Amino acid sequence: MVTVQVTGARCGILLPAADLGTANLYVAGPRSTLDVRTASQLLNAVTYRDAADNQHHFVSLITPSYADPSQNNLSADGGTLTFRLAPVSTETPGTYTVGVWVKSKDQQDQFFPLQDLQIGTATVSQLASGPADASRCLSCHQASANGKVYLHHIQPGFFAPIGDFALDSAPIGTCNLCHNNDGYSPNTTVRKVHGVHRGEHQLNAGGAHPEYGVPADSSLARYTDVGFPAMPTGDPADPDTAMEKDCASCHADDRWQLRASRQACGTCHDNVFFDTGTLQPPRVFGKPSGSACTASSQCASFGSGAVCNTGTGNCERRTHAVQPDDAQCATCHGPTNGVSPIDARHAVATYLAPITLEGFAFKNVTVTGGTGPGNSFQVGDTLTLRFQLFDAQATPASVPDLKTNGAWAGTFLVAGPTSNPQRVFGSGGGGLNMKSTGTLSYDAPSETYTYVPPGTWPASSLAPINNAAAGTQTNPAGNYTVWFYWARTTSGTRDAVDAQVPVAFGVNQKAAGRQVVTQAACGSCHGMTASGFPHLAQHGGQRKNGETCSTCHTQNAFDRGVGSTGIACTVSSDCPGFAAGWEACNASVCTVTVDPTPGIVIDYQQLVHDIHFARLREGYVERNNLGLPPAIPAKTLSYLGFNNSLSGFQEILAPVDVRSCTNCHQGTGASCSDSSPCGYGQSCQSGKCANVAWLNPTARACITCHDSADAAAHAVQNTLFPPSGPPVESCPVCHSPDATLSVAAVHDIRSPYVPPYQREKGP
Repeated sequence: MVTVQVTGARCGILLPAADLGTANLYVAGPRSTLDVRTASQLLNAVTYRDAADNQHHFVSLITPSYADPSQNNLSADGGTLTFRLAPVSTETPGTYTVGVWVKSKDQQDQFFPLQDLQIGTATVSQLASGPADASRCLSCHQASANGKVYLHHIQPGFFAPIGDFALDSAPIGTCNLCHNNDGYSPNTTVRKVHGVHRGEHQLNAGGAHPEYGVPADSSLARYTDVGFPAMPTGDPADPDTAMEKDCASCHADDRWQLRASRQACGTCHDNVFFDTGTLQPPRVFGKPSGSACTASSQCASFGSGAVCNTGTGNCERRTHAVQPDDAQCATCHGPTNGVSPIDARHAVATYLAPITLEGFAFKNVTVTGGTGPGNSFQVGDTLTLRFQLFDAQATPASVPDLKTNGAWAGTFLVAGPTSNPQRVFGSGGGGLNMKSTGTLSYDAPSETYTYVPPGTWPASSLAPINNAAAGTQTNPAGNYTVWFYWARTTSGTRDAVDAQVPVAFGVNQKAAGRQVVTQAACGSCHGMTASGFPHLAQHGGQRKNGETCSTCHTQNAFDRGVGSTGIACTVSSDCPGFAAGWEACNASVCTVTVDPTPGIVIDYQQLVHDIHFARLREGYVERNNLGLPPAIPAKTLSYLGFNNSLSGFQEILAPVDVRSCTNCHQGTGASCSDSSPCGYGQSCQSGKCANVAWLNPTARACITCHDSADAAAHAVQNTLFPPSGPPVESCPVCHSPDATLSVAAVHDIRSPYVPPYQREKGP
């Protein structure tokens, strides 16, 4: 028996079915990927997909259509609807989900409550992504600003002018009610989710696979511009390193290891056709050892079955053993066994590194040497860093050979003030090498390292990276961040462990760090290590702390420009940027001859905003970018980085509405007081740290998403440039927290609910 009562949000009384716009009842289960299907017999639901009223695999509680009208399952008593399910018959034992999708006639009010139902067993099974109200999907797709979940159906469309956001509200519980092995949609949840998150690495997007029961799905082609956000991100040119194979990011259990099947595996490996044993298109590995192959024997390093395409010189895999069913999947693809174990093939890896320093930790980190009041630093003070590093053994042991082991490299920086950092200790291109610059020593009895950087605390900062013309600034009083990390490279893999310490300069106060964004906020979407630490892993796996990026990515810092050198070369055609006209071979090194990204800053607050809204930016700042066709079109967001590598971000878009600023600008929730202050960007409210950074407008931040010529003009026209001193912005006049057009007000997507923008440009 299912009882449904809908209370009017405005009047508080029970509403009869006739007053509702939509009221549909669904039941599906059990929760195994291969077994979940609509319980059509329990529902007495029509299963004919061409039903005239389009009512199949569910029952409308307003105007029900039944497979057997004589059962008459629904009764109403005023605002109470009672639906009597048919007797249990052939349903597979397990946990089923009952859901009711309800919308008001104007569609403004929508909800989709769920209820578990046990059939044939008392053992409760869970959804693949965890409980629907705590799904792993929510960490990336739920907007903290309004609680909405941003998946496919929240997008406005012809039948849903403000989007059917209730359908996305409790993944994957609501998803499974339609997308199952015999549901309203012929395409299953696993097919949809795997395809969408495989995104740009789909090889046969939406192709029909009758061998495991999924028809063509043209919608998946819309997601070929999606990049899975877990980091390290992998090699963009090699799908085998892609991070969407980090199944544990989405799966709350181990079914991805233990239940190999053609459907579960094939929906990511969408070019494998198990009925014919063909790969269409073939899997391309590339050239063996960088040289074109001429015979298949040269492709052995890519595994059994790899053959040479003599036309392209690439090694390929074109076939897979024919599999008429799933019986033999686990033979070759067991969790840790078989010729191609799932665990090994889905190891979290980049083109450089698996995570190798998981569990390593710095302890007893101190920074001393301040001679000012309260041990604050003053100009001329010598800074001394002390720390211990322990490994990840059950009984952690000290790492004693940082200084002598060539596999380890240490980097040290100091930047501040936290309100607008510039580097105080560092090098022209970043940080100080802790082995070759300054003094590093190790005391074995205390297991303690001591590092003293060269020189003393300077009166002025270093110039921003790649922009010596910007000059230096006098170091103002305030809090500064001491940040250091040690990276280990072994057998071509690299990982790092880091620590940061806030210190006071020129002021007697308890120091606190910069927390405009937090590690936890970045890690919620970009991935967490097994022990629960965020894992950003930028710059070759070395920089992993989202709170410290601003130590190098400071105001007025630029990406690389003219004269920057890259890879070795013999002729100019060896240089990746030669064809696009901005790089040439000079003295056997590829050298930038024309800046391909003129005027592009790497200031952290601009960089992050730019990237997370790149797909929909209007392109004013990027109007002169040359690009590297065809992968990076001209006039789109790109940055010139290490070895003159040009990285394009034109397809990136945050998985939630970017107006939900608090998804990234999260409060730490840490306890605080006058004696225990919050970090910069946080405010102590009712004894807890809450993020307020996003409430304070600056042109630097705002013209990133608002990237149009008129927005840039608006910012300039409202900024005073005095003869001396820094510019003075008038942004707070209109956009301060108390102003009519405050940041919170113009980004309010909650009350009333504001539909999301279209995720693609154009009509």
